[in-house]
Amino acid sequence: MWVALDCNIYTNPKILEMSEGLGLDVDTAVGKLTRLWSWAVQSENESGDISRLPASEIAAIMRWKKKPEVLMNALISYGFIDVTDEGKFLHDWKNLNGKYVSKKRYDRERKSRGISVEFPRN
Repeated sequence: MWVALDCNIYTNPKILEMSEGLGLDVDTAVGKLTRLWSWAVQSENESGDISRLPASEIAAIMRWKKKPEVLMNALISYGFIDVTDEGKFLHDWKNLNGKYVSKKRYDRERKSRGISVEFPRN
């Protein structure tokens, strides 16, 4: 499995600001975010909805050792988590990674039914 990652992530202003705000070097901030995004792909999260996860679980996924609420507030304020009336979502997840997760689920289901791409059953 893989996760879409912008090649310019190390110079992204949101990353730079969050790194400074949390007292992390840029490489550590990117690594921690990559942990969260990798978890979302592995858990087959198509929508990016993380509403059910408490801040402590997100902190554990990202291996954040300080107060979980500090991390959650930073993720929201720096634009990595969007808060809507429907809940909390990984920013732009559905467009960037959700399609990949959906395709992997579809392929797995298709294969479990013995249907090939070349010779689909009617």
